[in-house]
Amino acid sequence: MFLYDDDRPVMTHRKCLLAYFSLQLFFTGFQNAFAQEFLFPLNRDVYGRVEQYIQNDSLHFFSSLKPLGYDYVRAFAPVDSVFAPIGKNAKFYNTLVGRKLFKEHLIQVDEDDIKLAIDPIFNTQVGADVFDDNKVYVNTRGVLVQAEAWNKFYFYTSVHENQAQYVSYVSDMVKKEGVVPGQGRVKTNEAGTYDFNNATGGFGLVLGKHFDFMCAHDKNFIGDGYRSLLLSDNSFQYPFFRFSMKFWRFKYTVYYAMMQNLKEDFYYDTGFKKKYFRGNYLDFVIGKKDWLTFGLFEAVVWRHDSYRSFEFNYINPIIFLRPVENSIGSPDNELLGFNLKVRFNPRNIFYGQLMIDEFLLDEVRAGNGWWGNKQAFQLGYKSYSIAKIKNLNFQTEFNYVRPYTYQHRSTGQNFGQYNQPIAHPMGANFWESVSFLNYRWRNFFVEAKFNYVLAGKDRAGKNDGSYIFYNYDTRSTEYGHYVGTGLETIILYKEFRLEYLVNPKTNMNIEFGVTDRSYENEVENKYSTLIYFGLRMALENYYFDF
Repeated sequence: MFLYDDDRPVMTHRKCLLAYFSLQLFFTGFQNAFAQEFLFPLNRDVYGRVEQYIQNDSLHFFSSLKPLGYDYVRAFAPVDSVFAPIGKNAKFYNTLVGRKLFKEHLIQVDEDDIKLAIDPIFNTQVGADVFDDNKVYVNTRGVLVQAEAWNKFYFYTSVHENQAQYVSYVSDMVKKEGVVPGQGRVKTNEAGTYDFNNATGGFGLVLGKHFDFMCAHDKNFIGDGYRSLLLSDNSFQYPFFRFSMKFWRFKYTVYYAMMQNLKEDFYYDTGFKKKYFRGNYLDFVIGKKDWLTFGLFEAVVWRHDSYRSFEFNYINPIIFLRPVENSIGSPDNELLGFNLKVRFNPRNIFYGQLMIDEFLLDEVRAGNGWWGNKQAFQLGYKSYSIAKIKNLNFQTEFNYVRPYTYQHRSTGQNFGQYNQPIAHPMGANFWESVSFLNYRWRNFFVEAKFNYVLAGKDRAGKNDGSYIFYNYDTRSTEYGHYVGTGLETIILYKEFRLEYLVNPKTNMNIEFGVTDRSYENEVENKYSTLIYFGLRMALENYYFDF
């Protein structure tokens, strides 16, 4: 392992091994039963295993704000039974080695109201792109530590080192932005391999049934779909403080975060340019059986500069941001959004989002494609246990984002973090249809996925509203901007994957998959077909379908 800060080594293989075996020797004697850890992984497959139980007439469950706490989910879904090992009762599975590989955390302690779990993190994937004969692999090693005390306080931390080679379109993105999708900055060795590391961590406090606090360097997600147009886990981690208050049919959440702008000049004395994020999210349920859930989102982004750092006018957690922004003559970037979920019955739900960056009603009515009509919306549908076949699930989703949405006249105030959007990974000026059909039987999971995208990519030397990190003052024209204008591009992405769950405690999977992508416009055509095999702990979402 080589964790780097510029060119200075921080931790070596020998030190890691020494620390690892010291912890293992110290905790070997504790074999008590261990409850699930506190924070539910921000991973679509993990959450999908309990989602259909949550929708089964669960009252006052707020599903759109993630990550969730295990105890919170456990109150609405049979978490312990869902994540219990299946069919692993043979003699070997009950030995120390068998339990650690297939049933338990590597190191676990449950003593005096304090629970601790330590696991290695690994992701080993190998594959090949049959179109350009490109060898692809990912090699991840790290460690994850989780703990909770008195069912109120919890903390977690993880660090992992990675080496990887990707298919050509992902490598093109890495070369352009200097970062891996959803992860950190890269260094490239002589063989063209990307070397990067990743660290997350946080702690939280839950006070009764109504209040919880979280301070972390991690990601967030708002929504009930595959994508989020409000706040997603697409980008690299960032430090944030989150406070939530739940009472009756309402849940109110406040975010304070600091993000980084890699687009402006870097100085060794000051590091990357910083920017701040402040958000409110009010979620409430309606109806006798909570058939309707409605959320209101408000956020403001502003840049750190020599004359301005944190804006204390935004510090009040219970306040509407727009009047405050007007009162201080703010040049900041404000966004308003709505989230909706309609539950027709426990097995069928509709969901959607509306995001408003800028809006003039007269220009919308005129229908002349004014650049400043910057809005986005999402519509989706989920069906669980189709035709009464348990665990056969379907999801389809449509996302529509107008040109120049999320851009700002100051490149330090766009809706991005670490050279990646914090909403949809494709930025703006596109519409997308994405659908899933998956089935889980015992420890096996199979899924087919299909994406169709029509995007208006930026022409050479032009700002046609696709790349959110451009200054919108460099727009190509004032009018005539519709989704697809610019360099009209069609993207098709298909994926099939088969997984076998090895250990439900750590979500360790053996996987096989095939992805097929085509990217076509009048300037270039790109194709990729990747066949891969791997063994990994799937605890996060990484998006390569762009």
